[in-house]
Amino acid sequence: MRLCTTIWTLTICTACAGDDTSASGSDTGATGSATLDTTVGSQSDGTSTSSGGTSQSTSVSTTEPTMADTTVASTGDDPIFDVGGAETGTVVDECCGEAEFSYIWIANSTESTVSKINTRTLVEEGRYRTRDTPGNPSRTSVSVDGRAVAVANRFGGVVKIWARPEDCSGPSTSDGAADVLPWGSDDCVAWYTPFAEASSQRPVAWTSGELDEDTCEWNNQKIWTAEGGGGAVDSGMCSDTEIRVHRLDGDTGVVEDSITLPYACMTFGVYGGAVDSNNDLWLTRLFEGSPGALHIDHDTLVATEIGPFYGYGITVDHNGRIWGGTGVPGRWDPATQTWAQIMGSIPNVGVGLAEDRSNRMWVGIVGGIQAIDVDTMALGEAVMFAGESIQSKGMSVDVDGYIWAVPDAQNRAYRVDPEDLSYEQIGGLVGAYTYSDMTGGALNSVACNPPAG
Repeated sequence: MRLCTTIWTLTICTACAGDDTSASGSDTGATGSATLDTTVGSQSDGTSTSSGGTSQSTSVSTTEPTMADTTVASTGDDPIFDVGGAETGTVVDECCGEAEFSYIWIANSTESTVSKINTRTLVEEGRYRTRDTPGNPSRTSVSVDGRAVAVANRFGGVVKIWARPEDCSGPSTSDGAADVLPWGSDDCVAWYTPFAEASSQRPVAWTSGELDEDTCEWNNQKIWTAEGGGGAVDSGMCSDTEIRVHRLDGDTGVVEDSITLPYACMTFGVYGGAVDSNNDLWLTRLFEGSPGALHIDHDTLVATEIGPFYGYGITVDHNGRIWGGTGVPGRWDPATQTWAQIMGSIPNVGVGLAEDRSNRMWVGIVGGIQAIDVDTMALGEAVMFAGESIQSKGMSVDVDGYIWAVPDAQNRAYRVDPEDLSYEQIGGLVGAYTYSDMTGGALNSVACNPPAG
C-alpha cells in the first residue's frame, strides 16, 4: 500500500466547509453499538478570540447523527545523535503516496478492548479483546503501512491485530462494537506475547522496518515495548530497581532482544515510547525522577540518559526533536541536547502530542486541543469542543492530516479538520484512554519525511 504523507488534498466533511491508577480492566464483553454516534461541529462565527496570548477557535455542535544487559551512557560528552534519514526525491517519496485505507485504534481501557475506527467514514469496523483476562490496555501503535496495530496492556502483554480482513488468518472477526469475539476466536488477532514478569507495561512502538523499493512494502518491522515488575498483580504499578526494554519480531511476536536497565521502577516505571527515523526508541520515565527519559539505539541497544525531559505523552517531530507533554509541554533537541518548553501556559495535566502538516504540534487541554508552533514554541490556535469539560489526552494525526483527540477515560473522540478546525464527535467508546500513535501518522512522518542531516 501507499502512505499518505505528501498528499495535501484533504477529504472535507460534508457537514463541515494521567493515567488513572485506580482503573482496573473489566471483561464486560460486547458493549456499545456497531456504528459510532457522531456529532458534527463547525466554527461558530469564523473568527478567533484572543485570551492569554492564545488564539481560540471554538466549534459548536450543530447536529447529532451518530517497547541482554547493556551499557548505560550518561549525557554530557556523548556524541550528537544522528537522526538523519533519506534524501528527498528518492524512492521513499514515490512509495509514500495516498493511503488506500486509514484507521485509528483507540483503547477501551476499562473494557480491555481496542476499537478499530475508519478515519474516513467514522464507523467502528471492529472491536477486539487485548488479553485472555482483563489487561487494561492504553497504548496503541500502528505500523507504518497501516496494516496492523500493537497494543500494550498495563497489566502485562502485547497483542498484534490486523487491520484488513485479507491479512487475517480466516473470516471470523469482529465487525464492530456489538460483535466482540471471545479471546482466541478472532482471526484478525495475529499473536499475543505475554510478559509474566510485568506489573506495569505501557510503552509500545512499531519500527518502520525496511522499505522494499520495488514493491513499496515495509519488511522486517519490529515492535519496542518496556516494562517493570514487583508490583501487585493487575495493578499497573511497579516496585523494582530495574526496568526491562524488549524488541519483538513484528511478524511473530517473538522477543528478539531484551535490555535490563538499572533504573527505579516505583510507580509506572516507563510511561510512553516513540520511534525516530533511525528506528531508535525514546522512553519517558514519568514520576520516577531523573533522568526524565531514555534513548535506546536501534543498532547497538545502548541506552543513553536524557534530561531534563518532562512527559506523559511523547512524539517525534519532522526535525527529529522529541516532544514531551506535561503541564508545560516541551521538546528535546538531540542535536543540541537541550530542552525547550512552550512559550506560555495551557490548562492540562499531562497529555499526548501529535504534529500536523502545518508545523503545528497539537496537545490536549481541558475541553479541547491547543496548537504549538514546532519551531518558535509559541501558542497558536485552540479548538474548544462544545459542551466538553474533560481534558483531551490521546492525540494523533491520521494519514489524511486530520487531528484526533480522545478525552480522558470517556466514551468519545473528536476528529478535527486541519484546514478550518471544524470537528466531528464520535461516541460508543468505553473508558477510552491512550497516549500513543493511534493512527500511525507519527511513524509515517519520520519514515517518509526524515530530517535532513
